[in-house]
This record gives sequence, structure tokens and C-alpha cells, in this order.
Amino acid sequence: MKKMKKFFALLIAVTMVMSMGITAFAAATADSGKGGNASITITLPTDNSGKDEAITYKVYKVFNATNDGQSNAISYQIDSANGDLTAAMTAAGFSVDTAGNVSGPSGTELSADAITAIAAYAKDSIGTFTAKPSDGTLQITGLEYGYYYITTTTGSVVTVDSTNPNAAVQDKNTIPGPPDKKITGVDTGSFDEAGQNAIAQVGTKVTFTATIKKVKGATNYVFHDTMTAGLQYNNDVAVTPASLTYDDTVASGDTITLTFDNDKLAALADDTDITITYSATVTSDALTINAAENTASLDYGDGHTTETDTVKVYNAKFTVTKQDGDGKPLQGAGFVIKNADNKYYKIANNVVTWVDSIDDATEYTSDAQGAVPAFTGLANGTYTLVEKTVPAGYNKKDDSTFEIKEGDYTSGNLEQKSTVVNQSGTELPSTGGIGTTIFYIVGAMLVIGAGVVLVTRRRMDAQ
Repeated sequence: MKKMKKFFALLIAVTMVMSMGITAFAAATADSGKGGNASITITLPTDNSGKDEAITYKVYKVFNATNDGQSNAISYQIDSANGDLTAAMTAAGFSVDTAGNVSGPSGTELSADAITAIAAYAKDSIGTFTAKPSDGTLQITGLEYGYYYITTTTGSVVTVDSTNPNAAVQDKNTIPGPPDKKITGVDTGSFDEAGQNAIAQVGTKVTFTATIKKVKGATNYVFHDTMTAGLQYNNDVAVTPASLTYDDTVASGDTITLTFDNDKLAALADDTDITITYSATVTSDALTINAAENTASLDYGDGHTTETDTVKVYNAKFTVTKQDGDGKPLQGAGFVIKNADNKYYKIANNVVTWVDSIDDATEYTSDAQGAVPAFTGLANGTYTLVEKTVPAGYNKKDDSTFEIKEGDYTSGNLEQKSTVVNQSGTELPSTGGIGTTIFYIVGAMLVIGAGVVLVTRRRMDAQ
């Protein structure tokens, strides 16, 4: 028992050491090459984009700094190599004496004016460093003492901070997630609860929404949407909040491209939902298992793009095969279908409509192989197959119903088939003459009468 306890204790210890090693290995480290003793450790933001893309940080040294090595006291001085910043710093709330010594403005947070002044002053970075959100942290070592300005490709500036001797900063920007793309309306048909799939009649309209978040530090939002063949954009995009203006110049390969105004974007509160609504007309009746797709993504920051979100639009078809009672192909049978409202199917130019008269309906006729063209472009619903034209010598087949089920996107539901069998007709009496039938009847009666007479005479003779 003691040996088992020792074994488990050793196992736990090894596991803890390994997990510590994994944590240390996950952090990214970069040497600035400046030969100093200071460092900056950046805690990276959480990735919501789904791509874990490398984030690039640029580091600028704004002021030189000295430290007595005994305390946290630190003094700053303008770096003359970067030019005279006295007027700009003074306007932003800094104090700069004649020797170039700098003292910061009052308060713990720099004003927007101060950051703008520093951004204008910091022309050349001391280095570019990259890490992925999955790294957790990025430590930049070998820095000289100083006051540093850090920018990022994920959004707005990360921080302005001192190395005294080591600065720990948080990238407070939020990485946005992909657009939340949904189907929110179908003129004829249905869509599932998640809004990811729909069954829609060809020629009708499908409405979409895409929702993106205005996150902390958001910049350079560009919304991209692409529709595949089978969907025709209706040029009816609308954006809320209405205050968020945009340019709608379409980029190559896109159906919709919206480039949002950065100032209007910054004016929105963090976590505000930006909703984009638009529609498309279903233009293909061949979307049974090859759905039309509508895909959206979001560019953000400097060169970053989220994963895509895709929704799919289907329609259905119903195919008939015609046979006789012996299982052989039967040519010349004509079929129509009607919906639950007793209106008849008509298709023209990839648009399905429903008409009142059977004479106006689209009728498909079986060929020599018994094949009937498919009724295509259907939405979900219950339909009735009607044999309108019956081949000569055969009886009309009873009407039959079939159902295209809502929410079922399998080929078994969207590509239904039926074999319709016609039996040959029985011979009916002819009209305009008695034909030969009467002779058969009279002959039968004479035979029966002769039999009765013969039996009667025998009985009489026997008496």
C-alpha cells in the first residue's frame, strides 16, 4: 500500500512538472536585440475568430529612461533622435523642461490627445514581434529602459508603458468572431430553427441576416458575403444601427462587400450588435443535394479575417416511372401535380407558380422507356400526383400523394421517386349493334333447354 501511495505521489509530481513545462512552452518569447535588461510581457487577447492567426506587435521607444537601480524611481527624457516633441507633449498634458526631461500628465490614464501626440511622434519602431492568441503571452526581452508605445494588428493601440525594469501589459482589444449568418425568411418553403438550412421553391425569395459584434478596439471592419449559383442577390442590403455608415463597393469574388467607417464604428458602444439584412431569389431548380450556399466572413484590424459562416438553400424534385401490369415501360401517360390548395404546378424559366386549371398546368409524359421528366424546384409540403392523360387500352391510375418533409435535407426526401403501374382495360360492350354476343347467349340457352327436355323424357319413360 505504501508503495502504491509513493507511486501515485510520484505520478502527480511528474504530471505537475509536465504541465508547468507545457505552460512555459506555450508562451512566446522574442529578443529585441537591443541588449538592455528590461522587458515587456504582453498578454494576448482571446481568439474568437476561429483561426488563431498570428498577431503582429510593433514597439516604439518614445522616451529614454534612467533608474537608480535601488528603487522604482524612474526619469524620462525626450529622445532627440526622434525630433522635438516639446510642443506636442505640452499640448497633450506632459511637462517638458528645457533639458528635455519629461513628466507625465496627471491621472493614471493617458488622454486620447496624449496618445495621438505619441503616435505622431513615434515614427520608427524598434522591432516587430508576432505571437498567436494560443501562445497566451508574448515576452519581448533585451529592451533598454524607456517609455514604450505598442501597436497591434488586431485593432487600436495596446498600451503606452514604462519598462521599470519589466512591464506587464494586457492587449485589451477583443478579436471578433465570424458573422452569425442565418436564414430568417422563406417566401415558399421552410428553414430550420438554427437558420442554417432551408427548402425553398425555385423563383421565390430567401431572406438572410448576418450579425457581427463591435468589440473593444475594433477597426477596419469589412463584411464579405458570397452567394453560389442558384441564388441571385436582390440588392436590398440594410444595416443597423443606422448610424453606422459604410461603402458598398464590391470586392472581387464577393456578392456583397461592406467597408464600415472607422469613426462611426468607434462611436458604437462595445458589444453592440451590427445586423446586416438582405435577400436573394432562388434561381435554380436543381438544388436537391447540391445546395446553393451563402457564405459570410469579416475582415478586422490590419490584415486579419475571421472564419466563415455558411447557410444552405435546397429544393426538391419528384420523379415518376410508368409501367404496365407486366412491369414493362409504358409510353404516353401524362402527369400533373397539385398542392394542398388544389392548385396545379406550372414551371417556366425556372420559376414555379400554381394555377387553378389543370389545363394550364405543366404536364410531363412518359417516353418509350417509361421515364417521366421530374417535377423540380419544389418546397416542402404535401402534393398529389394526377394522371391526366391515360394511354390507350389502359385504365386511369388513382391519384396518389407524396410529402416533402420540412427539415429533412437528405436525398431520400429531396429526390423522391415513384413507379406508377397501369392495368390494361377490360372489354366493354360495343354500341350501335348486337354483335356476336347475342348468339353466345341464345346458344347457351338452347343447350340448357335441350338438357332439361332430355332429363324430363327419361323420367317419363321410367314410369
